[in-house]
Amino acid sequence: MATQNIIQYLETSAYFADQRDGSTTSVGVEAMNRRQVETFIASGAIAVGDAVSLDLSKTTGGDAMIYAIVGDDTTATKVACVGFALTAAADGETVDVCIAGICEGKVANGVAIGDRLRLDAAGVAEAYVNTDEMPIVAYAVDANSSGSAALATVIVIKQM
Repeated sequence: MATQNIIQYLETSAYFADQRDGSTTSVGVEAMNRRQVETFIASGAIAVGDAVSLDLSKTTGGDAMIYAIVGDDTTATKVACVGFALTAAADGETVDVCIAGICEGKVANGVAIGDRLRLDAAGVAEAYVNTDEMPIVAYAVDANSSGSAALATVIVIKQM
Protein backbone atom coordinates (compact mmCIF):
# COMPACT_ATOMS: atom_id res chain seq x y z
CA MET A 1 0.00 0.00 0.00
CA ALA A 2 2.35 2.64 -1.25
CA THR A 3 0.44 4.40 -4.02
CA GLN A 4 1.06 8.10 -4.49
CA ASN A 5 -0.86 10.71 -6.45
CA ILE A 6 1.92 12.94 -7.73
CA ILE A 7 1.27 13.41 -11.45
CA GLN A 8 -1.47 15.89 -12.34
CA TYR A 9 -2.92 15.15 -15.78
CA LEU A 10 -5.86 17.36 -16.71
CA GLU A 11 -6.25 16.47 -20.38
CA THR A 12 -9.50 14.76 -21.38
CA SER A 13 -8.33 13.62 -24.80
CA ALA A 14 -5.10 12.51 -26.43
CA TYR A 15 -3.79 12.65 -29.99
CA PHE A 16 -3.10 9.48 -31.93
CA ALA A 17 0.53 8.82 -32.89
CA ASP A 18 -0.34 9.84 -36.46
CA GLN A 19 -1.65 13.37 -35.93
CA ARG A 20 -2.05 14.34 -39.59
CA ASP A 21 -5.86 14.34 -39.42
CA GLY A 22 -5.96 16.07 -36.00
CA SER A 23 -8.23 13.39 -34.48
CA THR A 24 -8.13 12.60 -30.79
CA THR A 25 -9.27 9.85 -28.47
CA SER A 26 -10.76 10.07 -25.00
CA VAL A 27 -8.32 9.53 -22.13
CA GLY A 28 -10.93 7.60 -20.12
CA VAL A 29 -11.03 6.65 -16.45
CA GLU A 30 -7.66 4.89 -16.56
CA ALA A 31 -5.64 8.13 -16.49
CA MET A 32 -3.31 7.85 -13.52
CA ASN A 33 -4.72 10.76 -11.54
CA ARG A 34 -8.36 9.75 -12.01
CA ARG A 35 -8.21 7.01 -9.39
CA GLN A 36 -6.06 5.41 -6.72
CA VAL A 37 -5.41 1.69 -6.95
CA GLU A 38 -4.10 -0.67 -4.26
CA THR A 39 -3.19 -4.34 -4.61
CA PHE A 40 -4.45 -6.87 -2.06
CA ILE A 41 -4.37 -10.66 -1.68
CA ALA A 42 -7.79 -12.20 -2.38
CA SER A 43 -9.47 -14.21 0.38
CA GLY A 44 -11.67 -16.18 -1.99
CA ALA A 45 -12.81 -15.53 -5.55
CA ILE A 46 -13.31 -11.89 -6.53
CA ALA A 47 -14.84 -10.79 -9.85
CA VAL A 48 -14.25 -7.54 -11.73
CA GLY A 49 -16.52 -4.86 -10.28
CA ASP A 50 -17.15 -6.57 -6.94
CA ALA A 51 -17.35 -4.25 -3.95
CA VAL A 52 -14.49 -5.53 -1.82
CA SER A 53 -13.79 -5.23 1.87
CA LEU A 54 -10.83 -5.79 4.10
CA ASP A 55 -10.89 -9.36 5.42
CA LEU A 56 -11.33 -8.76 9.15
CA SER A 57 -11.14 -12.51 9.83
CA LYS A 58 -7.36 -12.22 9.34
CA THR A 59 -6.18 -11.50 12.87
CA THR A 60 -2.44 -12.17 12.61
CA GLY A 61 -0.39 -8.99 12.64
CA GLY A 62 -1.57 -6.61 9.95
CA ASP A 63 -3.08 -9.28 7.70
CA ALA A 64 -6.51 -7.61 7.82
CA MET A 65 -5.00 -4.74 5.81
CA ILE A 66 -3.42 -7.06 3.22
CA TYR A 67 -6.32 -9.41 2.42
CA ALA A 68 -9.50 -8.39 0.58
CA ILE A 69 -12.77 -10.29 0.25
CA VAL A 70 -16.09 -9.76 -1.50
CA GLY A 71 -17.95 -7.32 0.73
CA ASP A 72 -21.16 -8.19 2.56
CA ASP A 73 -23.09 -5.89 4.88
CA THR A 74 -24.44 -8.80 6.95
CA THR A 75 -21.11 -10.44 7.88
CA ALA A 76 -19.01 -8.67 10.52
CA THR A 77 -15.69 -9.71 8.94
CA LYS A 78 -16.71 -8.41 5.48
CA VAL A 79 -18.19 -4.95 6.22
CA ALA A 80 -15.06 -2.76 5.84
CA CYS A 81 -15.61 -1.84 2.18
CA VAL A 82 -12.58 -0.16 0.59
CA GLY A 83 -13.54 -0.03 -3.09
CA PHE A 84 -14.23 -2.03 -6.25
CA ALA A 85 -12.17 -4.78 -7.91
CA LEU A 86 -10.49 -3.77 -11.17
CA THR A 87 -9.22 -7.30 -11.81
CA ALA A 88 -10.56 -10.77 -11.08
CA ALA A 89 -8.71 -13.04 -8.67
CA ALA A 90 -8.95 -16.51 -7.21
CA ASP A 91 -8.22 -17.26 -3.55
CA GLY A 92 -4.61 -16.33 -2.78
CA GLU A 93 -4.04 -14.32 -5.96
CA THR A 94 -3.47 -10.58 -6.04
CA VAL A 95 -6.37 -8.27 -6.88
CA ASP A 96 -6.22 -4.59 -7.90
CA VAL A 97 -8.84 -2.47 -6.16
CA CYS A 98 -9.88 1.10 -6.90
CA ILE A 99 -9.89 2.68 -3.43
CA ALA A 100 -10.51 6.27 -4.59
CA GLY A 101 -11.71 7.94 -7.76
CA ILE A 102 -13.59 6.70 -10.80
CA CYS A 103 -14.08 3.08 -11.89
CA GLU A 104 -16.76 0.54 -12.73
CA GLY A 105 -18.41 -1.29 -9.87
CA LYS A 106 -21.40 -3.58 -9.33
CA VAL A 107 -24.47 -1.59 -8.33
CA ALA A 108 -27.97 -2.76 -7.48
CA ASN A 109 -30.98 -2.35 -9.75
CA GLY A 110 -32.66 1.01 -9.26
CA VAL A 111 -29.52 3.04 -8.63
CA ALA A 112 -29.79 6.50 -10.20
CA ILE A 113 -27.14 8.99 -11.26
CA GLY A 114 -25.91 10.89 -8.21
CA ASP A 115 -27.06 8.31 -5.68
CA ARG A 116 -24.84 7.86 -2.67
CA LEU A 117 -23.84 4.19 -2.48
CA ARG A 118 -23.22 1.83 0.39
CA LEU A 119 -22.12 -1.80 0.59
CA ASP A 120 -24.95 -4.31 0.23
CA ALA A 121 -24.75 -8.11 0.10
CA ALA A 122 -22.56 -10.17 -2.23
CA GLY A 123 -20.21 -7.43 -3.43
CA VAL A 124 -22.90 -5.06 -4.69
CA ALA A 125 -23.37 -1.39 -3.81
CA GLU A 126 -26.89 -0.04 -3.38
CA ALA A 127 -28.42 3.39 -2.91
CA TYR A 128 -27.90 4.80 0.57
CA VAL A 129 -30.91 5.86 2.62
CA ASN A 130 -30.80 8.06 5.71
CA THR A 131 -31.56 5.16 8.08
CA ASP A 132 -28.57 3.11 6.87
CA GLU A 133 -25.79 2.32 9.32
CA MET A 134 -23.23 1.39 6.65
CA PRO A 135 -21.03 4.29 5.46
CA ILE A 136 -21.27 5.86 2.01
CA VAL A 137 -18.48 4.38 -0.14
CA ALA A 138 -19.21 5.86 -3.58
CA TYR A 139 -21.40 8.03 -5.79
CA ALA A 140 -23.18 6.68 -8.88
CA VAL A 141 -22.14 8.25 -12.19
CA ASP A 142 -24.37 5.86 -14.18
CA ALA A 143 -27.86 4.55 -13.47
CA ASN A 144 -28.80 0.87 -13.36
CA SER A 145 -32.28 -0.15 -14.43
CA SER A 146 -31.31 -3.56 -15.81
CA GLY A 147 -33.42 -5.55 -13.34
CA SER A 148 -30.39 -6.96 -11.51
CA ALA A 149 -26.96 -5.92 -10.26
CA ALA A 150 -24.78 -4.60 -13.09
CA LEU A 151 -21.54 -2.75 -13.72
CA ALA A 152 -21.86 1.03 -13.62
CA THR A 153 -19.42 3.92 -13.35
CA VAL A 154 -18.94 5.07 -9.77
CA ILE A 155 -16.74 7.53 -7.90
CA VAL A 156 -15.20 5.81 -4.90
CA ILE A 157 -14.77 7.82 -1.71
CA LYS A 158 -11.49 6.92 -0.03
CA GLN A 159 -12.09 4.87 3.12
CA MET A 160 -8.49 4.19 4.17
